[in-house]
Amino acid sequence: MKKILMLSAALVLAACGQRPVAGPAPSASAAPKTVVPQVAMLTAGEVDKVLAKNSLVAILRYEPGVVTNAGTVVGTEPPAGTMLATGDVVTVIVAGAPGATLGEYVAAHRETYVGMAPDANGVLVVGMYRQADMQSELGQLTKLAHGTPFRVQNCAHSWIDLQRVSLELSQRHFTAAFGMTIDPMACAVRLTSDLTDAEIADLNAHYPGALVIQKGTASRL
Repeated sequence: MKKILMLSAALVLAACGQRPVAGPAPSASAAPKTVVPQVAMLTAGEVDKVLAKNSLVAILRYEPGVVTNAGTVVGTEPPAGTMLATGDVVTVIVAGAPGATLGEYVAAHRETYVGMAPDANGVLVVGMYRQADMQSELGQLTKLAHGTPFRVQNCAHSWIDLQRVSLELSQRHFTAAFGMTIDPMACAVRLTSDLTDAEIADLNAHYPGALVIQKGTASRL
């Protein structure tokens, strides 16, 4: 009897020392899927709308060695027809080099920059992702600005992060029409709409620091 009690106690202690076993992880196949569309021969400006319709995020990669049809898309990584999860990044390969202006440089390097816009005083504000090498980039920005005044806004969210927020918001069913853009000065997605207070509270809680909501009438973009 004593041996039985000792064995039972040992089993209880062993069970208490084990970590709880989590339930099975959600299957990757359960995530919403989408297909990489064919975007070859489109311009870099056109490709965003096409990929956004498939809930994918476009990153641009210019190839100066490809001079045929400079400025047009020559392919994607992964290639057209590949199945991806919604919100995944697709690298869009563009023939030639990006333009030589400050705005074109910022637009071509989405991993580093959120965007660029003038402030109320006409000074260009360049939204830069905080994980970028600012010292290295400042020299290039100064060179391309050609004396035009600008300042750098340090952003907690990357353009990729904010584009994903935009894609998610575009799938929501709001009670009012809305306009939406990525605002480099706010380092956030700016949503303009006559939303209810409950909708605003829900969105601010869901996208902390990545969303600025402005009350007003706007056409759906």
